[in-house]
Amino acid sequence: MRWLIRRVTRKGKGSVAYEEDIHYGDTLTVGRGSDQAIFVPDLKVALEHARLTALGNGQYKVESQILAGVRVNGAATQNVNAGPGTQVEIGGTRLTLLEPSGDFDAAVEVGTIDQAEKQAASDAQTLPTALGQTWLSRRWPSWTLFALVAGLMVLLPLAAHYSQKLAAFEAHSPLPTRNAWQAGQIAPSHQFFGAQCNLCHEKAFRWVRDESCARCHAATKAHADPVKFNLPELGEARCAHCHRDHNGPEGLIIRDQILCSDCHVGLQKSTGGATTLADVSDFGDAHPQFSVNLPNWDASGAFAPVRTSLTTPRIEEKSGLKFPHDAHLDPKGINSPGGKKVLACVNCHVPDAGGAAMKPIDFEPMCQDCHRLDFDIREPDRQVPHGKIAEIQFMLDEFYARRALEGGYADTGAPPQVQQRRRPGQALSKQEQAEALAWAREKSRRTGENLFTGRACTVCHTVALRPDAENPWYVAPVRVNGIWFAKAAFTHAKHEANMKCGDCHAATDSKASSDLLIPGIDNCRQCHAGEGATDKVASTCIACHGYHDSEFQVLSELQARAREP
Repeated sequence: MRWLIRRVTRKGKGSVAYEEDIHYGDTLTVGRGSDQAIFVPDLKVALEHARLTALGNGQYKVESQILAGVRVNGAATQNVNAGPGTQVEIGGTRLTLLEPSGDFDAAVEVGTIDQAEKQAASDAQTLPTALGQTWLSRRWPSWTLFALVAGLMVLLPLAAHYSQKLAAFEAHSPLPTRNAWQAGQIAPSHQFFGAQCNLCHEKAFRWVRDESCARCHAATKAHADPVKFNLPELGEARCAHCHRDHNGPEGLIIRDQILCSDCHVGLQKSTGGATTLADVSDFGDAHPQFSVNLPNWDASGAFAPVRTSLTTPRIEEKSGLKFPHDAHLDPKGINSPGGKKVLACVNCHVPDAGGAAMKPIDFEPMCQDCHRLDFDIREPDRQVPHGKIAEIQFMLDEFYARRALEGGYADTGAPPQVQQRRRPGQALSKQEQAEALAWAREKSRRTGENLFTGRACTVCHTVALRPDAENPWYVAPVRVNGIWFAKAAFTHAKHEANMKCGDCHAATDSKASSDLLIPGIDNCRQCHAGEGATDKVASTCIACHGYHDSEFQVLSELQARAREP
């Protein structure tokens, strides 16, 4: 089967952009996992949430892979056959099944659900709560209705709760059962509890206590150091202030900005000057400039990143590399052994499996085509490894020692026994061997000097000579950062659909590798604003920041990424 996947992206001023992909196979998988045919970057979505199967003749089969089901044309279902025009909602993503055309056997359109549309649907389901909103205009009908509702929906289910016989009778009658008291569909992550409400609700009509949450989430870190931030608001906060269940697919996390801004305003006063954090209340107009983690190693060699605001003048990235972005991104191309080669950002910067960060730069697949490490014109295909200095020197010593002892190496500067071809088994005298190996050592040293300080290593690295060391050449370590925003989350996957690398990173104008190409807050504010924004993407605090983040965990991840080869 040949699928057409059409992605719809809404841009500013009501414009719409389309991007088309091709998928081969009978089935399309949909979910949050990086291996899914349709990737949905939403934490409320399961790793594999649903499957779409092409049945032929424009017909499809929609299958849910989770217990909660998927919404098909507004109704939750586990398994259904559908035709063109059917809409499948998964998190904030809408899939519209299309009539295939041309060479395609199946087609689907992928778009996002507009927030205004979701709110309108929610309002449409809201029942009237005031008497004036109903047809009743007299007091006695309202009391009659109240008594009927109280009897059927409260008293009868309550009696069935304590009477098994009544409960059994209700189960086979049209009368309301105890299920009428259900607060709503629980979150997918809690559905394995089943009907064991007492796991969270220890007593009827009581709030869920934090201790009930901690039975499963004991490893969850506190938001802040209770000693440094001795704030009553933190001590009084319950898990349920930020997490509400029984919201169905809407998820557990409350994303209201006020949950964060209540505490992050007037921090100097509330902490008695114990913090250096700046006040934050709204991304659009009350947020400080970004701070980045610059790579740094202390005297002992331990990774110790330095957090620096982008307002710092002449900020530099000291990576240990010599790399001019503008030369490599020349639209006319760069010189390579195969002729002119035009490069783009994607030639070196490849997203990781999740699409959030970039994989480390790898010399062999990304650089070696142009920056060859050959060292001998007589064997142009032979190259030294891009690795440790000792390994390179050992390879050179071994290469020339072998050539010296085998003979037939056409170098006018070599002794005769090295240049002359010999019959197999013709041995050299001890004097001749000593002379040949002495030449090999000198040849290896001169070749290494040419590689490290001439045409190879020094082009990209800082190289120094240490005559007294076992390995005389020293290459400064490469310290390329992996995570720039230690206090915030950013994913490239959510921006790559309708943005280019140059929209945020001024790489084409960068002449030195020390240039910091991380965009500031003004760049993000071109598209993002605060919670109440209507003309831009409304972004609350939790859109970029986590609550339970541990500083030690963040630093550990930074260190691991920084040390990746």
